Amino acid sequence: MSVASRLPSLTLAGLLVLAAWPAAADGLACPGNGKGAPDGPLFEAIAKPGAAAGSNRDLHAAVQRLRAEGLSNGAIIDHAVASYCPVIDRDPSLTLPQKQSALRSFAAQLTTLVYDPAQDATRILVTVPVPTALSDQIDAAAAKAKVSRDAWILRTLETGVGG
Repeated sequence: MSVASRLPSLTLAGLLVLAAWPAAADGLACPGNGKGAPDGPLFEAIAKPGAAAGSNRDLHAAVQRLRAEGLSNGAIIDHAVASYCPVIDRDPSLTLPQKQSALRSFAAQLTTLVYDPAQDATRILVTVPVPTALSDQIDAAAAKAKVSRDAWILRTLETGVGG
């Protein structure tokens, strides 16, 4: 089974793990209580404000370095999420649900980056929760157009943004 075919399952597994983490009364329940010593270059890449994981060249370089040092893909993701969690948790402008969403989004983007390092650096995984009814409508529209769900969503976004 190729990495690309396992990617959705791996992403889902990672998101389920993140969703299962209990929330602390005043913030996120970060692994190691947010006290783990972050990797220098990895932490610097993560701490850059507004940089999505997929477009963050420093994060990509840190992932490559950690892989070269022998860390497994899972360990790299665990390490990065554990480093990112306290960064998000300290942001007073975010509510707890927003912090949880930001952490899940980062983990999903990072999983794509780690498990598909050959991807075009300009391709970003956008994670947006949608209601079940809307998801069903998306599936129906994609089936009617005889394209995959992902292709339909991408085409719709491109059309919407392009005017």
